[in-house]
Amino acid sequence: MEQLIKKNNMNQKIKKVLKPFVGWIYRPIRDYIVNKKRLKKCELAVTKLVEECTKTTNKARVFYLGITEQPNLGDMAQHFCISKWLDENFPDRAILKYESSVITFEKSNFISVMKQYFKDDDYIVFQSGYCTQDLGGDHPLLHQLIIEAFPNAKILMMPQTIFFKEEKNRKKCADNHNKAANMLFLARDKDSYEMAKEMFQTPRVALFPDIVTTLIGEKQFTNYRSGVCVCTRNDGEKFYTDAEIAQLVNKLSADTRVIEKDTQGLVHYEQIRSNLSYYIWNEIESYSHFKVTITDRYHGTIFSLCAGTPVIIIKTTDHKVTTGADWFKGVYDDYVYVAKDLNDAYQQAKKIMNSSKYDNHLSPYFRSHYYDKLKDLFEDNKSK
Repeated sequence: MEQLIKKNNMNQKIKKVLKPFVGWIYRPIRDYIVNKKRLKKCELAVTKLVEECTKTTNKARVFYLGITEQPNLGDMAQHFCISKWLDENFPDRAILKYESSVITFEKSNFISVMKQYFKDDDYIVFQSGYCTQDLGGDHPLLHQLIIEAFPNAKILMMPQTIFFKEEKNRKKCADNHNKAANMLFLARDKDSYEMAKEMFQTPRVALFPDIVTTLIGEKQFTNYRSGVCVCTRNDGEKFYTDAEIAQLVNKLSADTRVIEKDTQGLVHYEQIRSNLSYYIWNEIESYSHFKVTITDRYHGTIFSLCAGTPVIIIKTTDHKVTTGADWFKGVYDDYVYVAKDLNDAYQQAKKIMNSSKYDNHLSPYFRSHYYDKLKDLFEDNKSK
């Protein structure tokens, strides 16, 4: 036994010594393979760009950039709704869609090729979401590169949450966006709207709800309802610990059935994108089996309302979810509640479970009051 212990200790020491050397050998190989795959993806995207632009020489175009490249169903729902809105509002334009990674990769020549085909009457539309920030991802770089390359293009920035940890990054974003002579920037909550007005002097700024709200009221569900759906995130925006959420679930489970879930898709994003309508409506329908939802997901909130299900919002580490809930005040008051803490969420869930006032039918307020008017706002060069 003593010899085995000594041998194990020796193996651990050898591994510790060799680990840096293995890393030095492995990392360049890994990076080479990753970069080669990315370059191939960029080349395919550029080939697609040339083919699509060549076919649409006689048509005005919309370049929809930054489409979702991961399986989060909230982000995919934005992609679904933006695509739907573009098809409905620009039937005479060619809609060309591209991912941010094929544009931002340092070896990509996407922008230089796009410049060859881009016409004065073409539009650029950016993906909505948590993209105006310094928390990671390549959308901020996408915005920077495209605005620098096409400063006079007519650009629509779909609704954004703004959040910067570093002042230098906020200033860099402001300096770049102020080069956009014809951009309409949509902020999706009041905090972001105030920040946008302060940051941007050149772009027009408007306060607009998340585009997924256009699905609220589109379908009515008549499923039997029981129990609580607890939809929580598992990322850096999570405020409550797993143990605290588990305690809440246990308390609720003593009275009713509880199902835990997240808005993260379980299949590859390309599979979701190939049948967007099915995956988005299937996700929404899943909320229609419950009497109430408790969530810290912004799109968990919206999906629940799309299903006609009352929702209790619990806080995250930033303002996105709780300030986003302001949109529903005076519209769906009885259906949305922002909890002070998890005990408050539990008490409110019990009240809703025991109430008979909910008919689970909501009106399509946000489509009629906002997105049916967005095309005119975007194309109006006079408003500021």
